[in-house]
Amino acid sequence: MKRRRVKAGGGYEPFWKVKPVAVALVDNDTEFRCKDCFGEVKLLGRNGKTGTVPYVEHKSPADSEYCANGMLFKKATDGREPRPSQHPVE
Repeated sequence: MKRRRVKAGGGYEPFWKVKPVAVALVDNDTEFRCKDCFGEVKLLGRNGKTGTVPYVEHKSPADSEYCANGMLFKKATDGREPRPSQHPVE
């Protein structure tokens, strides 16, 4: 999730913080990216139904295909190598 911190010279600068999905949902955070490929992700499991586990899903199938933690990457059998997103969230 994206946060802001005070810069040494004054003002604020953005930085990315790793946070568990369940905590990010409770905190109502709004800006997210994958910690591995830096691509866009969406948080799912906000409804809080019993037995529902919050999780993250890549918005782009291309990111999921080449992210080390993407489901499509894990299912691939062609020996592909992980790579950063072609459209990283800054």
